[in-house]
Amino acid sequence: MNYRFFTLIKLLLLVVALGLASFLAFGESGKNVAPDQNVVFVLDINRTMNTKDVFSGTKQISRIQAAKYLIQKTIISDPQFSYGLMLFNAGIDYIIPPTFDSWTFLLYLSWITTNLLPDWAKDFIQLSWLLRDTEYTSYIILSDFDVKAQQRGIKLPTWTSLLWLGSLAGDKVRSANGILYYDNGKSVFSARNDQFAKSLNLPYTTTSQMSNISLNHLLYHGFILPLSQRIFLYTLLGILVILVVLL
Repeated sequence: MNYRFFTLIKLLLLVVALGLASFLAFGESGKNVAPDQNVVFVLDINRTMNTKDVFSGTKQISRIQAAKYLIQKTIISDPQFSYGLMLFNAGIDYIIPPTFDSWTFLLYLSWITTNLLPDWAKDFIQLSWLLRDTEYTSYIILSDFDVKAQQRGIKLPTWTSLLWLGSLAGDKVRSANGILYYDNGKSVFSARNDQFAKSLNLPYTTTSQMSNISLNHLLYHGFILPLSQRIFLYTLLGILVILVVLL
């Protein structure tokens, strides 16, 4: 009776141990992963981000308002990551290194506008030079990817996701106070540039409806387990192996 019972328990522990070992060895292989995250939001603050073509309910808000809202919502709802913030346009400014101090982050975020950097053509080439390709940092680029001139040689880090904000049809670009922008006597128009965004060969999400999008799915896209959870599972596997040997 006891022998059969211990044999059954040993067999059960062996099955669990094999299953856990398989999960740790193969369960996350082949994914676009970035363990133990620092998450850096890379926010486009070109004037085109003032275009009001994102729907929040029945109200249209600007692309930069939508981006800031999504960043704020993400930090409040998912505080397990260390968050940082970069601004880019023709230049780049790393204003908040990754931090768990969400109050300070959100205070800085509330003051972000589209007039903080030189308002020329947004430069993804320079951005690619400055983003570090490290397994401990993921980047989420929030932009309308409205790039007119050809930009070649862009190599963004492996752990980067792209979020396009705005409508497919596009709209006229306005200043923060609603006044139309004019170049050479013509109003400036900004529309979606799928071709450029897809040429970056990274996970690419588009939305014009605030209700349809959350950054959380980008945070968990291909992520492996945090270090603390992996240590726990490896410890559990070791205990199971010891029990199987001793029983």
